[in-house]
Amino acid sequence: MYFKLVNISSILYNLTEPTRPAYSLAHQVARFSAEPRPKTRHRPPESGPIPGQGQLRNRRLILDIIPRIGRYRLTTGELSGAFADLGVLIPLEAALIAINGINPTSTLLGVGVAYIIAGWYFRLPMPIQPLKAFSVIAIAQALSPSVIAAGALLMSLCLFLLASTRAIEYLNRVVPQEVVRGVQFGLGVLLIRSAAGMVFTKPFLVGGEGRRYLDLAGFDVSVGVLVGLLSVLLLLLFIWRPLLPAGAVVAAFGVAVGLAIEGDGIRLSLGPAPFGFAWPEAGDFSKAFVVLVIPQLPLTVTNAVIATVDTARSYFGEDARRVTPVRTSLSMVVGNLWAGLAGGLPVCHGSGGLTAHFRMGARTPVSTSVTGAMLITVALLFGSSALEVRSLVPYAVLGALLLYVGVQHLLLGLKVKDPRHLVVIAVVGAIAAAPFGNLATGAGAGLVVSWGGRLTGHLLEGRRGQSTHGPSRD
Repeated sequence: MYFKLVNISSILYNLTEPTRPAYSLAHQVARFSAEPRPKTRHRPPESGPIPGQGQLRNRRLILDIIPRIGRYRLTTGELSGAFADLGVLIPLEAALIAINGINPTSTLLGVGVAYIIAGWYFRLPMPIQPLKAFSVIAIAQALSPSVIAAGALLMSLCLFLLASTRAIEYLNRVVPQEVVRGVQFGLGVLLIRSAAGMVFTKPFLVGGEGRRYLDLAGFDVSVGVLVGLLSVLLLLLFIWRPLLPAGAVVAAFGVAVGLAIEGDGIRLSLGPAPFGFAWPEAGDFSKAFVVLVIPQLPLTVTNAVIATVDTARSYFGEDARRVTPVRTSLSMVVGNLWAGLAGGLPVCHGSGGLTAHFRMGARTPVSTSVTGAMLITVALLFGSSALEVRSLVPYAVLGALLLYVGVQHLLLGLKVKDPRHLVVIAVVGAIAAAPFGNLATGAGAGLVVSWGGRLTGHLLEGRRGQSTHGPSRD
């Protein structure tokens, strides 16, 4: 009886302890049912790292929901990481559907397929995100789907030229690492600011028009703030004790809150929204290039290519050998070709999305395959009622996910070898977060400071060398 109790406690410990290796449910049951040897102290068998899981192993409970795919398995960490980057995708995608009129089925279908293909091509949980500056400008100016499609095709052409001429590799070599870290730090600042806006200023629901308040002891307390705080607590709790996927728990909590408050008026219809392939009008290309491509391209080069390559190597080491500037650029070329021809969402990769997936437990393309399958399912089953599905999610829940990712990105941006590089990082972050600035402007200022500092250092060393080795004076 004593040894039975020891086995039970060992099983529960392995299920709840994140620092232990992962064991399958079948393995746990087999260990429990086997008769233990009375004179042998029970020790769990040694388990080596699962190939392709990066520098930090994904020590979460293995789920036997789907069969093992080669060396890849679905764990609670992979399932949690699948929901990690929705805080960036859903708000911009929903706004582009509602305001600009892009097709909801081609949007989610393209993103879902890109998630699956990119993950298995790079062998990592590679994120698929909207082109942020591109999307924000399109939403603010209510641009037509034809202009957005033209901009996606022009982005695809620019990235193809950078990749085919190997100019992107040259940029990857000449841009100092402290500038890349500054972009990552600045992106963390922007994510935290966006998270605060979702909690404190946005409407309560993605599809709503106003905020909701609760009377507590005579004080009007924002329901969004309360939901945001609870979401952060749930997120931290299930990251600390991964009994269930943290991202999935927070997403389910948000949908449950939305259903409880606004669920009565929701009417869903099954089936995809009809879409087809078309070429944008000729006059839309010039407008798209000036309004959308010029502000977006520097941000894409610095964050979606250079910073993503650096982030992948920081997290996954040798497992990120397929993530090169050329391959990353060509991957985005294909994604934006679909967006331009099918009227979908202009996309990119991103260091912030990679941080989100990794920090929430994703280590393999199994995680992003779950994300892609979920998006494809929603596109085909609920494409005709896309806005109603998204309207159930509170902005505060998305803000909680963005807040966590932003903090992790700040920490990544501060990882420098030379403390003097923190000056460059501070410059990039400050300009990126300023009302007049953005990440591209911040990266440009960081280049000026970094190269100026290096030039000054070389000049000073040259003068010291002349004074040391110069002719002596009698």
